[in-house]
Amino acid sequence: MRRLPISVVSFGALVAGSAPLQAVNGRFATDFGKAPIGQVERVPESAVIDGRPQGVFVGRSLLTGRAVCLLFLSGGRVTRFIPAGGLEAFDWARHRKEHENDSGRWELTGETLKITWGDGGTHEGPLTVRPTGIEFHGKRYSRPATATIADLVGQWESARGMAVVGGEGVNTLNYLTVDPDGRFRWNSTSGGVVAGRAAANDSSRSGKLRIAGQTIILTADDGTVTAYTFLPVPGEPLAAFNLDATTFTRKE
Repeated sequence: MRRLPISVVSFGALVAGSAPLQAVNGRFATDFGKAPIGQVERVPESAVIDGRPQGVFVGRSLLTGRAVCLLFLSGGRVTRFIPAGGLEAFDWARHRKEHENDSGRWELTGETLKITWGDGGTHEGPLTVRPTGIEFHGKRYSRPATATIADLVGQWESARGMAVVGGEGVNTLNYLTVDPDGRFRWNSTSGGVVAGRAAANDSSRSGKLRIAGQTIILTADDGTVTAYTFLPVPGEPLAAFNLDATTFTRKE
């Protein structure tokens, strides 16, 4: 079976969106192998200041179970698609180009928030501030927690897919193990039936990881560097976290 790099998207792999890193102004920026699009910025810490939200707040889609967000930036910019590659050096112009329908503009009048999305749809209603985050349009979004490597020590897993017994679809499983010294091992397996043909893929890598704000950076033993937006789910001890839009839970 041919092994593919973990960052290669295959059969809807959950690790899609990871990207090599390069240093920019002392921080890391994603490099998608394309010409530069815009300036990078650091996404501010999640907070509500004088009734106005800033930064990322995380929720979950009831339809797909996938992590979603409301990310508020200055100048009335907003997105509901969790950025890939971290929040330390975020390229809004690139993100908006790649997720046009899920990016848009927001305005707050009193306690009424109005968001106009790139697909022309709008969401409007009261913005309610909760102790752990915000509530808008019937859904709660939490501020991401902070976590250290020590919090990540152990075994983690994620599963996502559409395959059912006897039917078509693809399932993807990811297993991540983190040691106290920051060493990691990541194994990914995808398989299923597409257009009547069975397909499967597996990949693995190991190396060291580090955390920089809401970004987790994995340096594999072969020198490959990838980054993900790191969004720990509030709670002690840490029981779940998101890497980009992929949710990992602690393996019992």
